[in-house]
Amino acid sequence: MESFLPYITGDGSVGLYSEEFNDIYHSGYGALTEAYEKFVLPNIDINHKLNVLDICYGLGYNSKSFLNYYGKNREITFDCLDIDKQLILLSPFIKTNHTLIDYFIKPNNKHARISKYKKYKIDDWVNIILIENLHKEFKNDFYIESILTNKKFAPYLNSKITKIGKFYQKNRINTINEPKNSLNLHNIYYQYLSKRYISNKNNRIKFNFYVDDARNTVKKLDKEYDVIFLDAFTTNKCPQLWSLDFINELYRLTAPNGVLLTYSNSVVVRNTFFEAGYFVGKILNKDNKSIGTIASKDNKKIKYKLNEYEQGLLKTRAGIPYRDYNLLSTAEEIINNRNNEVSHSNLISTSKYLKDRGKK
Repeated sequence: MESFLPYITGDGSVGLYSEEFNDIYHSGYGALTEAYEKFVLPNIDINHKLNVLDICYGLGYNSKSFLNYYGKNREITFDCLDIDKQLILLSPFIKTNHTLIDYFIKPNNKHARISKYKKYKIDDWVNIILIENLHKEFKNDFYIESILTNKKFAPYLNSKITKIGKFYQKNRINTINEPKNSLNLHNIYYQYLSKRYISNKNNRIKFNFYVDDARNTVKKLDKEYDVIFLDAFTTNKCPQLWSLDFINELYRLTAPNGVLLTYSNSVVVRNTFFEAGYFVGKILNKDNKSIGTIASKDNKKIKYKLNEYEQGLLKTRAGIPYRDYNLLSTAEEIINNRNNEVSHSNLISTSKYLKDRGKK
């Protein structure tokens, strides 16, 4: 969070603004709401044993929400990819909306209406399991003292989970030098929460973390995923993770009845999925508004199909994919190459397609 600006999204959960990309990490209407409605609830026919690939893990909302909703009776392995290690390490400590509302919203404030989003939550047991896995992966680096003890970040952090992280680290790393009372406090606190929430004694839930350019990681992965979250910055900010060549890698990793989910409704994104070999459909909210895209090798997984108009858009210049043949190009190179391909294309322009269809 030292290199990002935290803010409160519309449902009371924490969002981040990236100065590097000049873009937000989460939807303004609600980081937690977006995770559930775009990446969790659209899943259908969830198996007992699952492999989940989370691309651009960030603060972990998508994986944590998925685990909170589906994880109590399942065996799940999460492979989490992000180029920023700091965000991964902070993911179990961030507050969710049910704790932020009380801190930021006064009783008579008109914004108290966001309390309706309390139905979306991430329980403490999810964060405890995440702490266990982070410590196994990163050892004494998993607890970022400079942030987790900094008062200016305190409103955005879950103090209870932060204490568990601190006690957990001290108990595992400095057992010889720690005062007896501190260890006893840790043991009582941790055992209480382990009994109250779900334990992970048999490694039923496992997180693997990959800190690197996602393009490098996906080339090395060699398993089938039942669920893939693609939550990268928009195509004009991060075309590397939307190129046809990258999506081809995701297609290779998708199980025969697996699904790929993203927040994007973009024509170029949907056509790229289509050209990679996926069946493509929409994610709809309760108002039947498209809030994302679902792709699968199994057409039965596509509950809401693209209509004739939306399919036609894929055949316009707007649908021309980004290309990154060796998965090594810079964002500028990828964008420039696509702009050049669009300018020389014989495909109908989007504006003419809209005009012909009587659309403004």
